[in-house]
Amino acid sequence: MAPTSLPHRRLTLAVAAVLAVTAGALASPAVAATGARPETVAAAAEQQAAAVPTLPQDSRLVGNGPSGFLIRHNDGRFSWTRYADGVTTALPEGSKGTVRSDTVVASAGTTHTVYDMSGASSPVTIDIGYLGTGATLMDLAGSTLVVSVPRTDGSEGRDIHLVSKPDGTVVDRPISGLPSDAVARSLTSQVDSPDTLSLLYYEVVNNAADWHVAVVDVATATVVEERHATRADYDTDVTLSATHLAWVESPAADGTVALEVARRNEPDTTRIPFGYGDRVQAELMGDWLAYGETNTAPFPNPLYGLSLRSLTTGQTVKVLDTVDTIRSQSDTELLVQGGTIDQGEGVYRIAPGPDGTPTATLVASMGLPIVLQVVEQSVPTNADFRTTRGDVNLTWRFSQPTSARIELIHTASGKRKTYTENTDTTGRASATWNGLFDDCYTAYNGDYTWRMTAAPRNGIGPSVERTGTLRVDSGQAPHNFSDSGSPDLLVRGNDNLYVFDSRKALEFDHTGAPTATNAGAGWSAYDRVLTPGNVSGARYSDLVTRDKTGVLWIHPGTGDAAFPFAQPVRVGGGWNTYTDITGNGDLDGDGRPDLVAADKTGGLWFYKGTGNTAAPFAPRRKTGYGWDIYNKLVATGNIGGNPTGDLVARDKAGVLWLYLGKGDGTFAARTRIGGGWNAYNEIVAVGDTSRDGRPDLLANGRTGHLDSTLALYRGTGDWKVPFAPRAGATTILPAPGWYTTLF
Repeated sequence: MAPTSLPHRRLTLAVAAVLAVTAGALASPAVAATGARPETVAAAAEQQAAAVPTLPQDSRLVGNGPSGFLIRHNDGRFSWTRYADGVTTALPEGSKGTVRSDTVVASAGTTHTVYDMSGASSPVTIDIGYLGTGATLMDLAGSTLVVSVPRTDGSEGRDIHLVSKPDGTVVDRPISGLPSDAVARSLTSQVDSPDTLSLLYYEVVNNAADWHVAVVDVATATVVEERHATRADYDTDVTLSATHLAWVESPAADGTVALEVARRNEPDTTRIPFGYGDRVQAELMGDWLAYGETNTAPFPNPLYGLSLRSLTTGQTVKVLDTVDTIRSQSDTELLVQGGTIDQGEGVYRIAPGPDGTPTATLVASMGLPIVLQVVEQSVPTNADFRTTRGDVNLTWRFSQPTSARIELIHTASGKRKTYTENTDTTGRASATWNGLFDDCYTAYNGDYTWRMTAAPRNGIGPSVERTGTLRVDSGQAPHNFSDSGSPDLLVRGNDNLYVFDSRKALEFDHTGAPTATNAGAGWSAYDRVLTPGNVSGARYSDLVTRDKTGVLWIHPGTGDAAFPFAQPVRVGGGWNTYTDITGNGDLDGDGRPDLVAADKTGGLWFYKGTGNTAAPFAPRRKTGYGWDIYNKLVATGNIGGNPTGDLVARDKAGVLWLYLGKGDGTFAARTRIGGGWNAYNEIVAVGDTSRDGRPDLLANGRTGHLDSTLALYRGTGDWKVPFAPRAGATTILPAPGWYTTLF
């Protein structure tokens, strides 16, 4: 039987090296005369035990005979491969093969040329144009054409002719025995051997299709058996042997399938349920019935693979893990395109073993595994999430569709980011990590392990796993206290200081208040909390505070998000002479954070950072006069494009002014930014919240309560218009009655 070819369901890899081609399109008997004598697959298998030939990976088995087999390529090419030596012969496009015969037919219009690929006879050309324009080639049975011909009386059915050309004379034999008034629109032929074929047709009964199978003896062109085929349809697969007739039922409404088996010329039929299937093929092999689901859809199914059921004992044997095409090779052998987990996809000979149980032997390999495999992998070893350009793309390409689970685990904390990604049309599963954990907190700096696991959707073969390491270094930022390089928000409520991860708080909607880390009590003792950066010379950013007696303190950063600050270290007293103090990074180009302070007389003072915890600032240097017109100073970091930081100042009328840093602790002449800034109680240079490389401002209302949406002003990178229009940032809802301050 020559089953209808089905689409290749497996993701095909790049085509492997093609075997040597002995000739181009067959135009004369000489190119087919390879000198190979007819052989059975069994004999050829012994010769190929040491070296199994390799076929192109886009091959499709479409014909087979004693000396070789016919394959079709995705690009329309056809070729014949000999069992004996694996030599391949190219054939014209549109070639058609048959079963149990070395013949191949190549068609061009109404002309059909039959080639004997064993070399035993010369090509034979038959023109069926005399049968009318509607005559079409259905199949090839040995060297005989099976032709469908419209009826001359204009009725809906079609007649079947067997056309051959022995001794140079065309012999046309219409098949007799088909009911002239029953053959309707559908009539399909399936060749079971060079001597027999089965015709599937239906008659219309009460406006419904009533399906039948007719067995035709090719020698006499006569129907020798006919029976009703229950639960058949247009795509029903029929198989025939010397003793049995069987067909695959069309799937029921619930997706279940069964095979109907009957002894030849006996009325009774045995129905064998098999489970769920979409495109089940079947083939008889002696007293065994072979079957398998050819559509390996993305879910496990016991019908995948090639199984054989004994029609005498009921024993079932599974010999292949996948099956694409099942073809009869002889009364006791099959030739099957399929695969095993161990040997991959190829053409297999199925025959009884020494104990009579069917076994599979690889005849030709396609070099294509049927199990899930990783074909390509692209995973970086380093990541820096300070800007969106640093987002990490992790990609794997697989040999078949799957879903990949990807885990990135911070070694020190155990916090992780997980993805589940399906493969795309190219077989790739990709995850783009934007530097957040699953709980939306910013990923910490440090070492990570990653693990990718993927299971075959169809359940065939084992899962695959890949592991590796990755290091994140997003640097440090003056307003970051969790070793992530991303700004944090500091909020004082009553006597406690709370640290909010800015990406979690600003980038995502939340029900209620975003969660925060409580840095402990005792913070109401301070009237100034500054975030200049790493002033102590250690790795992490520190806090600088002034208590109500005028003493300045350093709270060394720990880099631990759960306990962000160590015990404070006293810097010195007398700082209550200043009405405002600010700091945010380097102002003089030496890489160390500095402070700027305005005294009660309007003098502006510069404190150069030393990087020494014991004496973190050099003696002050006066850099300006008249700063008592401002009620708010904010060191912003670099918002104007210069290497060092800048300053914004709010006057008592609510106008905000920009002072660009000169790089020596002093500032250029002021530039007006805009008015209305007296609406805010706090203006904080939080850093780059949007990962665009530009520092931003956050502000909260004069009420002193963070009970409304914070105002976010994103940096533009243009010193003439340094901030974009106000945008709502987040809502932080402390308990009622809490007095809160944003730092």
